[in-house]
This record gives sequence, C-alpha cells and structure tokens, in this order.
Amino acid sequence: MNSVWKLAYSVATLGFVLLISCATGPEAWDTDTWAGMDSDGDSDSDGDSDSDGDSDTDGDTDTDTDSDTDGDTDTDSDSDTDTGPDPGDPCESLDLNFNTSWESFEEQVLTLTNQYRASGANCGTYGSFGPCGPLTMQSQLRNAARRHNWHMGDLGYFSHDSPGGPCGNDFVERIQTAGYTSYSTAGENIAAGQTSPSEVVSGWMASDGHCKNIMAPAFTEIGIGYALVPSSPYGHYWTQDFGG
Repeated sequence: MNSVWKLAYSVATLGFVLLISCATGPEAWDTDTWAGMDSDGDSDSDGDSDSDGDSDTDGDTDTDTDSDTDGDTDTDSDSDTDTGPDPGDPCESLDLNFNTSWESFEEQVLTLTNQYRASGANCGTYGSFGPCGPLTMQSQLRNAARRHNWHMGDLGYFSHDSPGGPCGNDFVERIQTAGYTSYSTAGENIAAGQTSPSEVVSGWMASDGHCKNIMAPAFTEIGIGYALVPSSPYGHYWTQDFGG
C-alpha cells in the first residue's frame, strides 16, 4: 500500500497534446489536456466526423446546443423540454446516483482552485504562472465530471479513457455529450482516494500537470464533480473538467 509508481509521457501530433501522470496506491492522480484541434481529422472542434459544427453525427445544422438529435433545447436526449435525468438514457441515468450532499465538496474545490489562481503558482516543469482570473462553475462541464466519477467508481477503474462508456470514450466526448461544444481548449484532472477538498486540491497543485491545468489562464470555466462509491477500489472520486 506504501509503494508508489509514477508514469509520465507526452505525445504531440497535429497540434494535439496529451499529458498523463498517474500513481497507484491509496491515492491516484491523472491529468489530461487537449487544446486547439480535435483528433478526428475534420476542421471543427466537436470530435465527430461531420462538418456541421454541432456535437452529434447526423450531418445536419441543428442549433440546439445539446448532443442529441431531437432538435429541442433540453439536456436529456428525449423529445420533451424537461431538464431532469432521463432514466432511459444510459449516460443521463448516471445522474440519478448523485447525492446533493456532495455539492458542498464540489464548491469547496472551486473556492480552493480559485484561491490558487488568484495567487499564482510554480508548476515545476511548466514554469511559473502569474495570478489569473477565477473559474466559473459551468453546468454542462459539471454534469460530465459527476458522471465520470460515478462511472469510474461503479466499474472500479481510474482513467480519463472510458472505452464504450455511456457518455463517450474519453473526456472530450463526455463533455460534448453533456452539451459543452463551444470551446477552443479543454482539459481534465482526476483523482481518487482523497477524502477532502483541501487534500485533493493540494495534491493536484503538487503535480506539475494538474497544476498547469488549474493555473492555465486560457481556461475560464470548470465543472467539478465528487462521488463517494463505498464499494469501489478508492471510495472517493474527483474530477475537474476545464473549458475555455
């Protein structure tokens, strides 16, 4: 339980940047940043293979900003105008597991994150970042973060990648499925095992890649999710999804 291993690698191709640092044991960390371009070979930023600029794959030009194809402006995937989780949608059904008592932890993470941004920080290999403006909580990013926490805990894995997952294969697909499609840069921090907001944020700040995501001035919005899954390997799961 006291042994720790770390793995870090970076890949750069076609303006696409991926950084992962991960440790196993009683706590785990992982960070990801994708900026500037998508990876599907088209010229939009929605991660699909059409060119209409929305986040579905139907090739039309609907403008309802959600990720379904029904032409309405709700965030559930059915054809009415309610905003609650749709139990029949595999992705949105994850929302039914959320406990509102967890919101306090999420808000504390936001406060601590913005305190660091206001002060500036040294992110090691990424250099020093001066003070920058606060991040605002964005509901679609928050939904994506919350869903990923529960999916990781429920299935007992820890990763940005969720192949075949109900909300997408990776964090870019997950935020788009949640309806967050108008952005030029995005990133994600995840952690597991930490029992408090102060513990998880201080841990992220002590890791160069996580610190860089938190301090990046290009990010202006954030979604923060926390989940307690007692039967899971780590119990506590944390996700920050960034956008700008």
